[in-house]
Amino acid sequence: MRTLTRYILRRHAGPFIFAVIGTTVLLLLDQVSKRFERLIGKDLEWIVIAEVFIYSIPFILAQTLPMAVLIAVLYVFSRMEGDFEITAIKASGIPLSRVMAPLLVCAVILAGGMTWFNNTILPQSNHHLQVLLRGIGRKTPTFNLREHTINEVLPSYVYVHPGMIDREESVVHDVAIYDERNGQESRSIYATRGKMGFSEEGEDLYFDLEDGVVQVRMNERPHAFRRIAFEQMLLKIPDVANGLERDTAAIRGDREMNIADMRAEAALGAQMADAARSESLVYAQAITRMLLDFEQPLADAPTSGTGARPADRTRPQESEVVDWRDDIPDLERGRDIDLPDRRDGFPPTREARAPGEIEPEAQDSPYPPRGEAAAPDSTTQVAESAARRFYSAFDAATQFHSYAEREVTGLRRINQYWVEIHKKGTIPAACIVFVLLGAPIAVRFPRGGIALVVGVSLGIFGAYYVSLIGGERLADRLWISPLWAMWAPNVLFGAAGLVALARSTKVMR
Repeated sequence: MRTLTRYILRRHAGPFIFAVIGTTVLLLLDQVSKRFERLIGKDLEWIVIAEVFIYSIPFILAQTLPMAVLIAVLYVFSRMEGDFEITAIKASGIPLSRVMAPLLVCAVILAGGMTWFNNTILPQSNHHLQVLLRGIGRKTPTFNLREHTINEVLPSYVYVHPGMIDREESVVHDVAIYDERNGQESRSIYATRGKMGFSEEGEDLYFDLEDGVVQVRMNERPHAFRRIAFEQMLLKIPDVANGLERDTAAIRGDREMNIADMRAEAALGAQMADAARSESLVYAQAITRMLLDFEQPLADAPTSGTGARPADRTRPQESEVVDWRDDIPDLERGRDIDLPDRRDGFPPTREARAPGEIEPEAQDSPYPPRGEAAAPDSTTQVAESAARRFYSAFDAATQFHSYAEREVTGLRRINQYWVEIHKKGTIPAACIVFVLLGAPIAVRFPRGGIALVVGVSLGIFGAYYVSLIGGERLADRLWISPLWAMWAPNVLFGAAGLVALARSTKVMR
């Protein structure tokens, strides 16, 4: 048996390594073609370009290793059956499952290693790749401008909106430039044509504009502006970053986190959903209490035509209106929001007081004073404060809709990160599934050759990844749980492999 095990593993080692290298190179060339346009004209050093592709390799390997397992299994078992080796093994009383056992053990070990790789190496490489690409994108804005888009050239100060761009000549047509560098005025420059270039030091950006106008608006007089026409104008924008800057403190995406980080983000989503549900419940209870209070009859109060409610109680009386600006805690910052006066016919009823004087009702108020941190029961305070602003069914419907949207946002956040958590294990587990599925298919069609390997591999890869993507979409829409969304393809393909193996495991005597 040891001889057979060593023979099976030795037969698969070469095709597996060849498949890993071949599929990785193909996908890497695909990445080169996609990113070539973003890299040319950036005056980058060769080592920076090499970094881009080196950091792309871990992400590609996470996909190509399961592919290589299936290709190697299909190729080797098809050759062995074509050479009657599988027939001879069966004739000696050894079932096909025993022949596959060493491969299954290796697939389990490979799946475990890939899971560790996806949780430790892959997030770091993805993060370094994104940081590098963002730095390359900011380098040489001449080649980073997009047509018919407002591009930020100098952050928060200068924006460029080009119509058409000739990247070979660094010329922009029908360009608009919005300059906010002068704090006392704003300039809008419109030109039919302009040539862009950097200074010799590579720090200052120049626009050589032709046939345009400049509109200057003074911030102190927003309704008046000056209009100046020009035939040619040279505009200088100093201190434009033309070097490669890497923002390592950038926020990480879900594919740049490990499992622990994503579990923490999912927990924040759960807190958001729980807070929305709690506020909705408290809000409903507060409105119910208010409605019951409104229905209480008042002595000597004229009723409306329906007799259902006192006529002067259709809205809260002036003495019952609470200053709504003072009771709205901000959940995210834990502080009150300073809002403008409300001018809808319900003016604040609190009288003006001398500076430093404490309002009587503030002494016993359950809400924190302005500027202090919110109390632990801020969820209840927010809901009750919202209930005090309830005047109609439309207000209540709008508030309940807001709570529902917040809850859905929290649930989607949970599913988003749990999908990525499960994905770190499902794709490695595909190595085991592809061994179970590939060997019986290859034995069933012994003379398929390369056509069988290519055709079956592409078919299974396509169906598997479509299933993964479809499951991810369903989980994002909250139709199924992330667990089933990511593991269902492995269960289905693994079950199909077991059925095929059961039919192929017949010992010839």
